[in-house]
Amino acid sequence: MQLRRFYAPAAFAALLTGLSAQIPDFKPPTPLIGTAMKNDAEGLTQLLKSGVNPNESRFFGWTALHIAVVQSNIVMTKSLLAHGAELNTADGNGNTPLMWAAGADVPNPALLEELLKQGADPAAKNRFGDSALTWAARRGNMAAVARLKAAGASDAAAIRQASEKAIAVLQKSGPQFVKVSGCSSCHHQSLPQMLNGEARKRGYSIDEAVAAQQVKSAMAMFRPLREKILDGTMVPPHPAISVGYTLLGLEAEGYVPDETTAAMAICIMRTQLPDGGFPILPARAPMEASRFTAAALAIRALSVYGVNAKGSIDKAREWLIVSRPVTNEDKAMRLLGLAWAAAPQTDIDDAASALMAAQRPDGGWAQLAGLETDAYATGQALAALQIAGKTAPAQSIAYLLRTQLADGSWLVRTRSNPVQPMKDSGFPHGRDQWISAAGTSWAAMALTMSQPVTAGTATEDR
Repeated sequence: MQLRRFYAPAAFAALLTGLSAQIPDFKPPTPLIGTAMKNDAEGLTQLLKSGVNPNESRFFGWTALHIAVVQSNIVMTKSLLAHGAELNTADGNGNTPLMWAAGADVPNPALLEELLKQGADPAAKNRFGDSALTWAARRGNMAAVARLKAAGASDAAAIRQASEKAIAVLQKSGPQFVKVSGCSSCHHQSLPQMLNGEARKRGYSIDEAVAAQQVKSAMAMFRPLREKILDGTMVPPHPAISVGYTLLGLEAEGYVPDETTAAMAICIMRTQLPDGGFPILPARAPMEASRFTAAALAIRALSVYGVNAKGSIDKAREWLIVSRPVTNEDKAMRLLGLAWAAAPQTDIDDAASALMAAQRPDGGWAQLAGLETDAYATGQALAALQIAGKTAPAQSIAYLLRTQLADGSWLVRTRSNPVQPMKDSGFPHGRDQWISAAGTSWAAMALTMSQPVTAGTATEDR
């Protein structure tokens, strides 16, 4: 052995002893555990009939029942339960047999059903806060998700935790983005503000001091430009999108219309094209590369902050009705615009169907047909569907919950050629941080909107 060349005999022997001490001992501690490990249902039943305690001993924290469930052996499971095995006992990490059944790569619905029928607790959580529902969602086992919910399991706590973690990481980086860029952006300010608005309605935790600071940052950028916007000596880039997003963020924070927001609305209306749409400079995909985004944001912004804007809104709605979307951004924003413009229900339903048709088997959406599913496209699609009065598919909620990272963010890969220098906000994911912040906002917004509004939590004017 080559190791002998580097160690003296005594040292070599000590090394081998140390290595062997690190190898786990897989010798079953009892005949019952050994029989369960062999997946021997007949032998296990005979042991139980002879009076062996079904709860005796453990193997790396597992009882015989855990082992039977992990092996997906319903015969052993039934036999153990019939002889008094503890149904809701936890292993070393707090996982119950039901959690192991729900998290199986190859689902066994009959096994899950048997555990629930015998009284397994669907609300139990392990030491990481995961439940059987969590594990079923992580495996994409939507039949198990539905069955567990029918048994009383709820993902409300997981959704709340996911949303609040996202809000926290966004609120941390938002002020830093303003500091390093001197700009109030769509991805670090407006979309997080829209998330805040939905979160407040449901009583979620938000740092209101940071939220107020972000409103001041947006107004500090536009207030000095009011007169120049009105006299036409200053036109922001593609106002329907850049100004539109800012106004939607302000709306979500309850900002009362004033002279500055009126000027911002006028700036949007002045750029409307004869066909009812709005011009764009499609160089920063996906957020600023779609005429559907421009039309949808303009409709909402003008509905809230516009003065004598009905004609402009009507023209934009007609443009959306007759225009055909291509990308996921197009489809989601078309649906949002039609819903915000109170278009005929048939048009809204058709737009929703077109968006649903693009859903991937994993429950999510992709920005483009040739790209992977991501949180930006999925969150945006789910938010649009819910604003349009549709129910968010459980599979899509499960996709977002299982793909959120531990820091509260979602990673979205950029597909935009750099137009301006990347300013580091401290949001995770380096060069991908701007679109990841936008994707995190949409994803958390979609999750938040799937929960009921709490009475008495209307957004206060700021």
